[in-house]
Amino acid sequence: MQDQEALERYFAWDPREDEDFRPMIVGEGSIGGKGRSLLYAARRLWSSGNELLTSVRIPPSLFIGTGVFQEVVDQLGGQDRIKELVGDDGTRVEQAFLSAKLPPTVTSAIGSFLATVEDPVVVRSSSVLEDSIKHSFAGKYRSTFLMNRGSMEERIRAVEEEMLRIYARTFFPTAIGYRKKHNLGDDMMGIIVMRMSGRWRGRYYYPTTGGVGYSRNVRRWTTRVRMEDGILRFVFGLGTMSTKRGYARTFSLTNPALRPEGSNPYKIMKHAQERFQAIDGNTGELVTLDVKEMWRELLRWHPNLGIFAQLYTVDGDTGYFSSVDYSTEIPNSYSKVCFTFEDFPKKCRVFFDRMRAMLPILEQSMGVPADIEYAYEPAEDQLELLQSRPLWIGGSAVGSAKIPDITGRKVILMADRMVTDGVLEDVKYLVYVDYRIYGSGPDFHSVARGIGYVNQSMGENRYILVAPGRVGSSNPELGVPVQYNELTQCACIVELGIPRSGHMPELSYGTHFFSDLETDNVMYMPVYDGEKGNLFDQDWFDQAAYVEGPHMAIRIYRGSFSVYSDGTENRGVVVVNRVDPPCDC
Repeated sequence: MQDQEALERYFAWDPREDEDFRPMIVGEGSIGGKGRSLLYAARRLWSSGNELLTSVRIPPSLFIGTGVFQEVVDQLGGQDRIKELVGDDGTRVEQAFLSAKLPPTVTSAIGSFLATVEDPVVVRSSSVLEDSIKHSFAGKYRSTFLMNRGSMEERIRAVEEEMLRIYARTFFPTAIGYRKKHNLGDDMMGIIVMRMSGRWRGRYYYPTTGGVGYSRNVRRWTTRVRMEDGILRFVFGLGTMSTKRGYARTFSLTNPALRPEGSNPYKIMKHAQERFQAIDGNTGELVTLDVKEMWRELLRWHPNLGIFAQLYTVDGDTGYFSSVDYSTEIPNSYSKVCFTFEDFPKKCRVFFDRMRAMLPILEQSMGVPADIEYAYEPAEDQLELLQSRPLWIGGSAVGSAKIPDITGRKVILMADRMVTDGVLEDVKYLVYVDYRIYGSGPDFHSVARGIGYVNQSMGENRYILVAPGRVGSSNPELGVPVQYNELTQCACIVELGIPRSGHMPELSYGTHFFSDLETDNVMYMPVYDGEKGNLFDQDWFDQAAYVEGPHMAIRIYRGSFSVYSDGTENRGVVVVNRVDPPCDC
């Protein structure tokens, strides 16, 4: 799937040699992976000759080279001296960096940039090691927004402080641990200062939609969509929600009308986005807003709100959708307005035409599959590209694994969609989170920390994790909010969809959580209890011998388990080879 010649051209390209980009760069050295990749993508699109692509913008931005980072590190005594300050949370490191001074040339460049930008700005990490095919460092460093208000001196100082905080993150335990795990060595940090995509709508600032896109769809929910046609995942409002395991709309570029959750109105409603994120101009904070409470106000700023949102009305055991406008009345407390994006493919066809053209060009020009972040204003058909980088798909490449003859063997889990290719045999442990106990809450985070404790106790042993809903969700009601660094020994994640408890897996392409799964070749499969082609053998989980984990919702089974998953056929199974008597795990 790699074009080595194109890949070499991609890594050899220097944005300083491009006269359009040279004035945007300050400081010596590399501008880091995010910066270089974004400018490379912009150059390829603008040189394509395709009007759909030449109109794509990148936000006004300033790129700061790694030479500035090195100057600050030298001020503080060098990397070895800084490493002596590393503690459990990085506080001492951050304090040290905040005491440093940036070169006057950087201060001047920031001032010149801010003189042309009055909207909120984002200060983003762009390290050298992020310029990698395999390691995205998703969520490992720091990117944050600033309101960009006050005197010019205050605005400049705020950007400088955020730069220094990002520099400090290079030495935080999370980043050091990630680099150590993957044998990556020390890093060098570049910075991007970027106007935040969006506009003011009353007191709130946000783009109409934001999201992520991929030139390859390796977790297909049906064989009716093709891997090579790509996939989009996006939300109403700031795209920050699309990188977390919450609600977002997923589109296959093969058939945008074909939903992963199917066509049942109730299931669509259960998977639909109900909240969106924006900047609150009154408080200067990132806020999460409820569309059920704000939809009439949104109609003021989005007269075409019906492209994105619909009213779900309960009717017997299911319900139906209808359009949203000023005359809409919500009939009862069980009905609600939510973002379904039902009419988006029909009303915004040019957006999909652009994406169908963009993603293959980026893949061809880099020599590997492409991964992008973007913001889009449908009313003006204006797309801003916020990030572009290689997409690592590792063991997810379909066609590499087949399910053997399992006749007569004990199958306890079976999936029929969104599986990754792979084979795991003789895994010694299976860790299960009982959805009945987990759902009775409210100590969700205790369950997550309990999984982390079990993970740490595994030593070198790998295990299969079976849990309800979305593992790693920021919303514990959707799934166990375990952090990825608490799953370092996990070899396969099985997400259980239990309709009666409200826990449902979700195709979370674009999330930091799934980026880590790809990097570490962790297998994944969702199992939808009660649906054709799926199996959750609850009797086995209740009757087989197990040891209770640190939380009563956690069970640990010891023995021999195998996982077989075929992405071409969209089938995956977990097989029990042997169950051992309980032990102290």
